[in-house]
Amino acid sequence: MFKGVTEVSNAESNTREDVENVTNELTYAEPLTPEQIRWFYRDGVDKRWVEFCGYDSLRIENAWQNHQNLLSRKDDTTNNSSPVEKIVVKGGMYDVELDKLKCVSIYCPGEEWEIMRGTWYYDGSWLPLELEQSKVIEEVHLNLFQKQSSGQSTSKCDTPSYTYKVLHTEHFPEFHVDWHSINDVVLYSEYRHSKLMRSVTSKLGFAKTTGYQLRRGYKVPAVMEDKPNDIDHIIFVVHGIGQKRDTGKIIRNTTLFRDCVDWLKQKYFPNSNYRVEFFPVEWRSSLKLDGGIVEAITPFSVVSIRHLLNTSAMDILYYTSPLYGGEVRAGLQKELNRLYFMFASRHPGWKGKVSILAHSLGCVIVYDIVTGWMGPDTRPPSPETQEVLKQRLQFPIENLFCLGSPLSVFLALRTPSPSNKTDVMPQGLCKRFYNIFHWSDPVAYRMEPLLERGYSKIEPVLIPPYGGDDGHQTEQSPSTMNNADQNFSPAENDERDENSVDISNRTTDKGWSLWGLVRAGWNVKEGVPTPLQPGQELAQRLDYVLRASLGRNYLYTLAAHTTYWSNYDVAYFVLTRLFPTLET
Repeated sequence: MFKGVTEVSNAESNTREDVENVTNELTYAEPLTPEQIRWFYRDGVDKRWVEFCGYDSLRIENAWQNHQNLLSRKDDTTNNSSPVEKIVVKGGMYDVELDKLKCVSIYCPGEEWEIMRGTWYYDGSWLPLELEQSKVIEEVHLNLFQKQSSGQSTSKCDTPSYTYKVLHTEHFPEFHVDWHSINDVVLYSEYRHSKLMRSVTSKLGFAKTTGYQLRRGYKVPAVMEDKPNDIDHIIFVVHGIGQKRDTGKIIRNTTLFRDCVDWLKQKYFPNSNYRVEFFPVEWRSSLKLDGGIVEAITPFSVVSIRHLLNTSAMDILYYTSPLYGGEVRAGLQKELNRLYFMFASRHPGWKGKVSILAHSLGCVIVYDIVTGWMGPDTRPPSPETQEVLKQRLQFPIENLFCLGSPLSVFLALRTPSPSNKTDVMPQGLCKRFYNIFHWSDPVAYRMEPLLERGYSKIEPVLIPPYGGDDGHQTEQSPSTMNNADQNFSPAENDERDENSVDISNRTTDKGWSLWGLVRAGWNVKEGVPTPLQPGQELAQRLDYVLRASLGRNYLYTLAAHTTYWSNYDVAYFVLTRLFPTLET
């Protein structure tokens, strides 16, 4: 809390007289209107203030003023803790709680942002000053320049440069603010460097020393017409391992990806009315599973590493366990259905589409839920778990985007080879399946060779740079992918890599091996690949690979597995698959 300390060189009456003597044209300061005030929220990733749209800001401001009026009418002896109504903002995704100055996610418990009422701003950046600072500055400003009810008036004019008077100074702990005229208010930092610069410029004869020009009222008036479009598509974002160690991680990753999509939409498709919303799905923290047995049997040696393994890699063992796999699937399925029904209840009659964006182990769990795979569970499920797993998902899936997915390995270990091309993901369960991975990701595996072994010699579809050529991407067809030498191959960058492995003597078309799944299409050195025979081509490509911007040195492997969330190529790819007409 900042408390202004007033410093006036002369008596208050003299200051008022100085203001009145500055006469060119009369302009008075009036209290800011709701349209001039803008409310902001500070997101949880880069901690920057972002303005609410005009529709949200006006509704928040009106509720704020009503609440302030209510408080001012109450006696001091009256309990002022009456509840404040929640304002639904950001197109129905968040609630604003004015009494706590928070913006809280409706669908994701734990996701909340600070909010702030902006009245005074730094010129240029238009970042708002903190609430208590702005409150003091606004009070002083109105005291100096508001028209007096007695008939007195204050006037405004830019003073001549040779006098450049300071009409008033207000001190704060880390800066002070000088008023030179109604439209000339400057903030000066109290740090030593800033004081030195002001001293130098003063000695050099500059009338106006260095400082930050302040602006009153936001640069763009808030209007009710400035509001989000209706939601066309919702995406449930599902995490993989490690969430037990950091329950807020999926929220931060979803925010990162959402910001990438929003930026791309504004840059490349500013006139589009399509709207997509992302829902982080945190399924791990609600699961008890072993009841603490693993923690109890963990030795105290190398505690930090043991804890890391118990809260991350252990999730894979839990899911492959015949005791706990069903509970994991039921936990994720229950959360997905809960979020969907909660959204549907707030948007009655909604006719949009639903897709899922899953990462790592999350891809495997989502796949098993969609296809109804029960697994070799040896323990009878609890009644609650059994009830959840008969219900299945209560909504159709348009697209399943898998990021850094080990799904094909799980499938290869369950069955030697699918009997036909539709066994992996029938279109009746999910219209499109995308297996997206980075070359350096040690967890990601290809899907296409699982269906047709001939695809082990065909490169995955390269995801072009976001925006593509002149803002357009083109998806390569299987016929143009037959010759790997004609397409991008990271193997070309790694032939001299001391860590590379020579697989020239390994055969990928005989037998079925995990090695073929892992390295298929990476270091193929067997000459011209055999073209696919008629009937072998897949109806749709499944494997999509990112540019090898990180290289394939093993030092990059961990970064590659988590780089998808902030990758603009992935975000552009997902956005244009959700709304294919954007590129036409």
